[in-house]
Amino acid sequence: MGSSRFVLTVFVVLQIADGLITFGAVRVFGPVAEGNPVLQTWMHLLGPGVTLLTAKTMACAGAALLYCAGWERTLAALTTLVVCLGVGPWLAQLRTVAS
Repeated sequence: MGSSRFVLTVFVVLQIADGLITFGAVRVFGPVAEGNPVLQTWMHLLGPGVTLLTAKTMACAGAALLYCAGWERTLAALTTLVVCLGVGPWLAQLRTVAS
């Protein structure tokens, strides 16, 4: 149970990081900085803050449900995807901009 709680915590921290980085990028480059066309559309309708807060809250709620249901492997796989497809690419992009 302890390791799955750690994975849930990492997932939530990564969601927060991804949301903050995405929000900053959207402020600079506009909604085109978001790679998800559904979220881009919602950003145009509601603004990036509300859209990202809602999306990240829903992701964390889904992760909490997976945790409560004991779906540890699924939660770990999704956490890995967030690293590889969410935060990782942002960090790589920021590293090239900072260089």
